Amino acid sequence: MTSEPGAQRKPIGIVWPIIIIIGTMFLMGVVAGYLDGMAENGRDAPSSTIGAGSVLLLGIAAMALYVRRAGKFWQGWSRRKRLYWASLGAAGLLGAISAVLLQNGGVDFGVALFASGGLSRSTAIILSLLWGVGLAVIMLVYHRAIDDHEERALLWAGLAGWYAFILPAPAWWILHRAGLAPPADAMLLFVLSMVVNAIVYLWLKFR
Repeated sequence: MTSEPGAQRKPIGIVWPIIIIIGTMFLMGVVAGYLDGMAENGRDAPSSTIGAGSVLLLGIAAMALYVRRAGKFWQGWSRRKRLYWASLGAAGLLGAISAVLLQNGGVDFGVALFASGGLSRSTAIILSLLWGVGLAVIMLVYHRAIDDHEERALLWAGLAGWYAFILPAPAWWILHRAGLAPPADAMLLFVLSMVVNAIVYLWLKFR
């Protein structure tokens, strides 16, 4: 007598997590902007950081509830896979926190990399630590979790991003010295290198 095979656990879907993440970030911006507008009009309103932070906590709670209802899907995952998705989730959380801080500092997150306006010292210090220390730790975990295929995609993407920075940067600097171009914009070059990096990485990973 043979036993019936156990029912397969339904894998977690990706649609709802994406909706929750995008919806949370959108609502964070809306709430922060609304509270800033109330404060500018002289009305009593809580800090936009508190408002956006509250939305972020609700988003985290919604994600936790979805994961709980989807079942303990992670039990069948290897340690490498858990580290991989934990590092990606931490990176997304770091980006959300940075968006809240920039919004509270009066900077539109969509143009934050190109903005030259002032920031408070506390905001600048926290953002610098998030990027310089927090992201470094996340990347260490991420690189311990990736497989050979993804590592190869990252290496070529990193090389392409490096070329996208070192090729135009000296040319731009020289043209500026001759009065033929505005001063070189480090953040614009950084964004260019990141875009090239992302395109090459996605092409090599998913082709």
